[in-house]
Amino acid sequence: MKKILVSFIAFFVISSASFADQLAYLSKADADRAAEYIEGVKKLALYCGCCDNQVMEVIKVKGTEVKFTGYEQYYEVYVMYSYQGELKSVPLDLAYVWVKIKGEVQTVGKALGLEHDPCKTPDW
Repeated sequence: MKKILVSFIAFFVISSASFADQLAYLSKADADRAAEYIEGVKKLALYCGCCDNQVMEVIKVKGTEVKFTGYEQYYEVYVMYSYQGELKSVPLDLAYVWVKIKGEVQTVGKALGLEHDPCKTPDW
């Protein structure tokens, strides 16, 4: 019985974590495409639809940067934005970065044709 319980808990933890960082580490080409796309967007919503108790944050894009992760050949896209008068820079997971296109809310990952599961769409 103890082995079954441990197996169940392990399965739950692994399946819960499988949604994390879906489109955080990208190829250089995809990271560059994403940075260019985001530069053309005025506002983004940061919202993890796969996370518990997530609050959506709408930001005004000030710029982007592509940085090498230090792991294999993967890169991350960082977005810069103002928050309470201070310039912030945070890495993005494109599965949880949302844009409005002609009234439709979708992830940047979807807009770029990258496969992922955003879980739940924010009310924006």
